[in-house]
Amino acid sequence: MRAQIFHTGFWALAGTLAIVCSPILLLPGRGPAVAAIGLYAKAFRVWLRICGVSIEYRGLEHLDGLGPAVFAAKHQSYGDGLCHIARDQDLAYVIGDHMLRFPVVGLYLKKAEAVVVDDAAGRRAGGAFDDGAGRLAADGRSALIFPEGGLTPVGGGRRFRRGAWKLARALNRPVVPVATNLGCFWPEQERVLNPGCAVIEFLEPIQPGEDAKAFTEQLQTRVNDRTRALEAEARTTSQG
Repeated sequence: MRAQIFHTGFWALAGTLAIVCSPILLLPGRGPAVAAIGLYAKAFRVWLRICGVSIEYRGLEHLDGLGPAVFAAKHQSYGDGLCHIARDQDLAYVIGDHMLRFPVVGLYLKKAEAVVVDDAAGRRAGGAFDDGAGRLAADGRSALIFPEGGLTPVGGGRRFRRGAWKLARALNRPVVPVATNLGCFWPEQERVLNPGCAVIEFLEPIQPGEDAKAFTEQLQTRVNDRTRALEAEARTTSQG
């Protein structure tokens, strides 16, 4: 029953705000669309809490004085991106080009100046990646990227792509690895919801360096190792 209430409210909230806020798509600049997406992310986090799942952000000390960065995050749940945006509304999102094909959602993402990559092979999508990176360099926003390129189950994962390295090199910024156990509470694409406190943890920043392969392997190891520890923590807490 809890899961049914949550998912009904989740989609109802998304649809209502998308329609109510749609006039802002006619306004100039990315600001109005960014504000609308930020409002939705914060409302989502409140609804998630009402339904029994709170969010704890750890490792914030690693962000003190850091400035703009590339956040390379584990992706286990539909809620991952929204939880990041709820914490930092002005994040730029690196998305697959398939997201632009969703009705209304694609319009908001395009208006918010998301950085687009080609889902099919991880290549640049018609120069959109370069354009997006150029805008980020100019306006000083941090960027959120999911290096696995898609959702992964708890306890598993995909090979990390080199997008985080490429973006960090283009922007001359550090990469912040991000681990999570949100999938233990709202798994992948499943219609369940397990009550508890989910963790999003920011790890110590790393510099991209010259070697894309070595950097990406290091990033994958750090994110996955810490994610496995957080998953174990979630299991222990639920059993307790």
